[in-house]
Formats: sequence, C-alpha cells, structure tokens
Amino acid sequence: MSIIAVYSDVHANLEALREVLRDLDGRAHDAEVCLGDVVGYGPQPQECCDLLRERDAVVVQGNHEQGLINIHQLAWFNQLAKDSLRRTREMIDDGTFEWLISHPRSAVLDDCRFVHGVPPDDVKGYLWKYEDSVGELFARFGERVCFVGHTHDRMRFTEGPEGVSRRLALPEGETVLDPDKRHIVNIGAVGQPRDGDNRAKYGLFDTESRVLTMRFITYDIKKTADLIRARGLHSSFADRLW
Repeated sequence: MSIIAVYSDVHANLEALREVLRDLDGRAHDAEVCLGDVVGYGPQPQECCDLLRERDAVVVQGNHEQGLINIHQLAWFNQLAKDSLRRTREMIDDGTFEWLISHPRSAVLDDCRFVHGVPPDDVKGYLWKYEDSVGELFARFGERVCFVGHTHDRMRFTEGPEGVSRRLALPEGETVLDPDKRHIVNIGAVGQPRDGDNRAKYGLFDTESRVLTMRFITYDIKKTADLIRARGLHSSFADRLW
C-alpha cells in the first residue's frame, strides 16, 4: 500500500461527495478511508450512504453516527443538531442505519491511524481543545501518522526530538510530512467546511514519499442549500455552506 485517500465529514452533502469522488477516481490510490459523520445536517443521507457502500472504503464512526444509536448519545448535541439527526433517521432505511452504526471507532492502515475525533479512538473529542497539550495525544497512539476529522477545519501537529509543534498550516497542494517526526493531521471536511474556504476537502497521502496532497474541490453549493430547506432541515445548515 502506498497512497491512501482520506476524507471526512460528508454530512449528507451528496453534491460535494460526488465531486470529491469524481476527482479521487481520476487519481491513483490504493486505499480509501472515510473518517465518519457521513450523515447529519445535510439533505441526502441515504444517497450518500448508498454511494459510499458501493466503494471499497474503510469507514470509521463519527459522532453523528453515534447520535443515531440511542438517546444517551443524542443528548450530547445541541438542539438543532438533535433535530437534524431525528430527521436523518426518517430519511434512511433500516439497512443503512445498521451500516452506519456498525463501523469501528478507529482503524489502522500502513502505520497510519484513522479516527473521527482524537486518538486513539475518541469519536467526540476536538483536536483544537488539545492545542496546549497535544503531546498528551501523541502519547495515546503508536503509529507515525494519525488522521482526524470532526472540527471541519484543517490543521496539523508534529512530534519530534525537539518536542511538539504548535498548530501548523495544511494548505492546498503538497505538504511533506517529515519521516523523522510523528504527525496528527486534521483533514478538513467534504460536506461542510469551516476553514474559511467553502470548497470540499480531501487528502491523498503517499506513505512512501510522505507527501500529503490536499485537494480542494468546487461543487454546486446552491443545489445542496436549496435541498436542505426543501427537506425541512434548519436553514442555518444551508447558510453556513457558503
């Protein structure tokens, strides 16, 4: 295995997911990992799940998948997110529900760990909350690289002989992940970016060259936003796509 495609936080945004996968399918890769939150907020959860189930992708559980499991998990969300998950359950069939809640909390491929929140397998933890104590996170896993989602933002941290870095940028294009250091990489979001750039994001990591290529993909935002309102979801979920 040498090139792993990584994406996260689809959030039932079929237009964004289709364009990301169209771009991905035109590029060489050996494996594909989705870091969870396939559903929630967006208008087409069934269609996004159907599309992902057709692919040979590794999928880990996100907090929105956990919110579908039972009321105790749902209680963690704010009211608008709770409402969106209740509406999501109405829009997916039973087979898709079982598929969504069956995913593991983390996965490991080729000395890389994949988790929705923070390592080793915390689905609900936010990376930004550990900016002043990120060394604690590095102590929790043994792999060279850990990819996370959940924040809908892009950032990375490194750990090397000189210590742990502050937050580092993760720009569009190529970034070399120093092979002499360990890395935590927040990959951004497909369906609802919150990084100041409304394009859908995903990454291609070459485990041999250590090059991470970030792809920023345009899609029809208006189509998704209109459908969010048409399907009875709160308009704020449409507004923040822009």
